[in-house]
Amino acid sequence: MSRVTLALAALLGLSAVAAAALIVLPAPSQKLALLTIWISEKSPLVIGAALLAIVLALLAAGPGTRLLATLVVLMSLGAIVVGLVPPAQALRLASEHRVDLDLGRYLRASIDTEGPIHAQKSVTYATVDGRALGLDVYAPPTVPAQGTRAIIVVHGGSWSAGEKGDASRASKFLADHGFTVFDVQYRIAPQPNWKSATGDLKCAIGWIKQHAITPDWNIDPHRLTVLGRSAGGHLALLAAYAPADPRLPASCDGAGDTSVESVVAFYAPTDLVWGYAHPARRRVYDSSEKLRRFVGGPPETTGDLYRLLSPTERVTAASPRTLLIHGGRDQLVGRQHVDLLTDKLHAAGVRYETLIIPYAQHAFDFIFGGLSGQIAEAVVLRFLQAGDVNGTTSGS
Repeated sequence: MSRVTLALAALLGLSAVAAAALIVLPAPSQKLALLTIWISEKSPLVIGAALLAIVLALLAAGPGTRLLATLVVLMSLGAIVVGLVPPAQALRLASEHRVDLDLGRYLRASIDTEGPIHAQKSVTYATVDGRALGLDVYAPPTVPAQGTRAIIVVHGGSWSAGEKGDASRASKFLADHGFTVFDVQYRIAPQPNWKSATGDLKCAIGWIKQHAITPDWNIDPHRLTVLGRSAGGHLALLAAYAPADPRLPASCDGAGDTSVESVVAFYAPTDLVWGYAHPARRRVYDSSEKLRRFVGGPPETTGDLYRLLSPTERVTAASPRTLLIHGGRDQLVGRQHVDLLTDKLHAAGVRYETLIIPYAQHAFDFIFGGLSGQIAEAVVLRFLQAGDVNGTTSGS
């Protein structure tokens, strides 16, 4: 019986060590990279498995099994130490940003995907080439007498996948805090779709401004924030920094003014030339191929387009205030993209803020209620509520 118990302890210990390794080492495949998001945000599960392995190993230790039991205890202790890193860093970061973490939410945290929360309303903002393009609307609990800030959400998906509603719980969270949220559908095919994707987003911004007051919502067209994740963060930055560029027109007639007051980008590629030269590991994510499909070729043949489509190249003194959020362990879009853009924002005198979460992976906020997500939520809310504050700020 003790050998069976020890075998179970060894299995649990090895599993805990393998999971802990994903927290600190690059994932070798795309599936493991996705699993790493969950492990990094729910590392107490690793700690729990390691503690159970230690208990079982100690119970099974005997004259003939003491060495193996000791090895199980030692490797499990190592997994515990690594598993403590994300929550410890979360507590430090939360303290720095004066964020009160909700342990109950953390324990209940789950994946935020399309379906758990449904928008109150969906509307068509344009019909382009015979295709209706829609907006999911998440309104505050009550329609205010004065115009609220509108948040225009742009989903990710490597410019070729994803759909509005991909982060529905996050959109509902923002609406519950008094903002009107419009989740944008844009064309992801056929590729190259750099012009259509950006044009669709601009068209949606223009439509929202022109329909600021309805029986269902009352927004201030001068207080628009565009918020995007990953490829959607890139599109959000591009549309925000180049609202009047005739090379990136709206995809519908009569869009009018498509400028916004501010932009929030989660783990977004900001310099496409640099990103192509510094790709992700191909087994995890073929970022170079994604860029070639989106732009229509490599930088060697379409270099002007790569620069046109890089937010780092579109910054001016008139660019809207910006919040950049990134995970320090992002394996798909390197955190260097934040530094490349903030250098340009600082030089131009644009108001900006940054939030770097040291242990967080790409798409960390899809673990809704996780410690990283809670910190990001608080920073985003403060950024949105500080729309009239003057001065340039930066942080990490």
